[in-house]
Amino acid sequence: MIRTSLVRSKTVSRILRSILALFTLLLIFLIFYSYQEGAWKEIVAYYRFFFDYKKLRLFILSFGPFAAVAFIMIQSLQVVFAPVPGEITGFVGGLVFGNTWGAILSTIGLTLGSLGAFAISRMLGLRFVEKVVKKAYIDKFNFFVTHKGLNVSFILFLIPGFPKDSLCYLLGLTRIRLLDFIIMNIFGRLPGTLMLTMQGTAVYSRQYRLFFVLLIISIVLTFVLYLARGFLIRKIVRIVRRTRVFLRRK
Repeated sequence: MIRTSLVRSKTVSRILRSILALFTLLLIFLIFYSYQEGAWKEIVAYYRFFFDYKKLRLFILSFGPFAAVAFIMIQSLQVVFAPVPGEITGFVGGLVFGNTWGAILSTIGLTLGSLGAFAISRMLGLRFVEKVVKKAYIDKFNFFVTHKGLNVSFILFLIPGFPKDSLCYLLGLTRIRLLDFIIMNIFGRLPGTLMLTMQGTAVYSRQYRLFFVLLIISIVLTFVLYLARGFLIRKIVRIVRRTRVFLRRK
């Protein structure tokens, strides 16, 4: 059963508050910039077409030198508020920034958004989460945690199509450590992020054959990751333990 829990560590509590404050400031900056540049009407209009990756790409590019910041914010917001499917934003990252920077910026945005959802959940508790997460997801998460433990959450992050954004809110209700959550989130999302970015780059360069090859690889990789879930869990647990030992030595 999921239980709300207070953050006992003052350091962790300060970190969570800082993340939430930074996230809020970035959101205010984006809104203010859009208003000042006369782009607010465009944002409202483009919201209706966020499922169109071509128009989303143009919207990001319209921010000029702040395009990277705008993309990070969109990636972050789609985790917290889910206005845009994450698959589309990851794909657009490859379209706009290419493989390397697309993957890096996507990872930054997804991590910030995940931390934002985690912090909000941990501060506001179960009653709030019940308003933003479907009851079916809460029940399934309760079942997995009760019978398999929190380590299964890493596998859930790996599975494409699984509501990872909802998972961030749900994990905020558990006693999972912040460091464990960050590592789990980054490594769990990385395979899907890389594949989506590469697919976007392939479409931009009109390498459609490569796009379909990557799509097939994504499907096969999903199947392989599911079969290797036990091995992956053991690996991630070792990484977490080593990181803790390193931080303690520091």
